[in-house]
Amino acid sequence: MLTIRDIAAKAGVSVSTASRALNNNPRISQATRERIQALATAEGYLPNYNAKNLTSGEANAVGVVFPTEDHSLPENPFYIDLLRGINAELVERHYVLSVAISKTAEDLLKNVKSMVAQGKIKRFVLFYAQKDDPIANFLRQNQLRFVTIGQPVDNANDDFVDNDNLQAGIGGANFLLNQLGVKHPVFVESIHDWAYEEQRRAGYERVAASFNVEPLTCKLGPLDRVSRFIKQHPEIDGIMATDDFNAIEFYRLVREQFGVRHFPIVSFNQSLPAGLTDADLHSVNLFPEKMGSATVALLFSDREPLETSTPGQIKIPYEIK
Repeated sequence: MLTIRDIAAKAGVSVSTASRALNNNPRISQATRERIQALATAEGYLPNYNAKNLTSGEANAVGVVFPTEDHSLPENPFYIDLLRGINAELVERHYVLSVAISKTAEDLLKNVKSMVAQGKIKRFVLFYAQKDDPIANFLRQNQLRFVTIGQPVDNANDDFVDNDNLQAGIGGANFLLNQLGVKHPVFVESIHDWAYEEQRRAGYERVAASFNVEPLTCKLGPLDRVSRFIKQHPEIDGIMATDDFNAIEFYRLVREQFGVRHFPIVSFNQSLPAGLTDADLHSVNLFPEKMGSATVALLFSDREPLETSTPGQIKIPYEIK
């Protein structure tokens, strides 16, 4: 691999002159800058951005932190699309991804601390927003930049990217009750009490009230408990769930209990391949790739100021089909 010393030797200049020329330093004449830059391009020279950043104490890497819950695995298509959007923006900035995944909060915190102390990473994206989160607390205490996916629940000063989950819940519930003609819906959510689930449920309950419908809700968890819930509510004729995986899990249990087919469902994330289920599934598109791109823009807004009416936050629209 070519180094700056190789370029300097081929150009017949000092290393400092070659470096300044490649960085468009005005102390070097325009003619010399153009000659050295053309030589570097012809030779296939690639600058060591990591070394450049480390001179200022920061690696050219962004830490991406996954939540610890088992259902939030990185192979989930929603997270893959988030990563795709993030990575595309990082490449433009000559940064790379560094991922933190652990089964426990304690191990996850150790992972992040190591990224900071040993990897010199000073920018992070948290794929969740959680109350009293030790990772967010550590990043705040050390004055490190981070953005959460999801609206913070205990610190209004944190930067975040999110959908308008209340409006998405209203839109999803309207679609289920109005366009799909459901009379006795159930709202299905996880046991984790994520803020986005609470906001979507609030939207569902608001619409249910306007339709004079009982706002039935079920938290997933032990199968025997969920099965008993389904058996106690044979009137259920449609599902609204906080994500596609929760929707299909609940639908599977409904099928086992009552033998239904083509059951109307509204859920979120568009995570499932077409044809995977026989349900009448309508998944709300939250545009995770756009969320990923917006997250990086917000993360680097200290260097690249954003023109926005809501500093520190970006809301991504949703779409129902």
